[in-house]
Amino acid sequence: MKTLSSINSVLILTIIYFIVIVVFSVFDFSDFPLINYIIGGSRIPLLILIYWLHSQKKDIIYLSALILFFFAYVMFLENTPERLLLGSIVSLLYRFLIFMLVYKSIQNKNWLALSLSSIPFLFTYLYFIFLISEFLNADIYLWILNGLLTSFIGGIALYNYLFEDENKNFWLLISAVLFVIQIGVFFLHKHYLNAPELKTLSIILFGVSNFTFYKFIIFNEERENELSSS
Repeated sequence: MKTLSSINSVLILTIIYFIVIVVFSVFDFSDFPLINYIIGGSRIPLLILIYWLHSQKKDIIYLSALILFFFAYVMFLENTPERLLLGSIVSLLYRFLIFMLVYKSIQNKNWLALSLSSIPFLFTYLYFIFLISEFLNADIYLWILNGLLTSFIGGIALYNYLFEDENKNFWLLISAVLFVIQIGVFFLHKHYLNAPELKTLSIILFGVSNFTFYKFIIFNEERENELSSS
């Protein structure tokens, strides 16, 4: 049972989380590396703390995924081939854990229907990949695998949203769509067009997509608690 204190703490931390996203997306801290690292790096730890206070289950897979995502962010801070490759590997591991969470949360595992639902997400993702393929090296295969997992998550989200009327599916679909767009915008900004607008959009999508997935996790846990107690 969540106490009033924990509910208030979650609310306050959520407000701080979105303030950090807005500040980090609007202001340029590139001339102040330490400030840039602290503000940008605080987003995932804040989300971990929000989840820890909100959740009664404390899913170790989700917490591990967030920690991996944090390390991927750290790797991508330096635009060197070695760090980008490490970031790609860690990002793939993160996506695999997210896929595990989504897959085990669904009841209807119709592979054909889920695969067909994944096609729009896969085409969108691959378009971004091949648009910047000349800038990718060996990590292109890692990003293609990442894309397959991301697309299948999107297919699961779309299929379940259409055929199961549950709050968790709404949040999962929003998160899946934003995940694909965020990765595309990140690629374009990192390798193709160094425009401030793309950086701002990538940061906002980063924050909102992760927050909406956290909401999916919470609703899924609450649904499981309802089923187990009924």
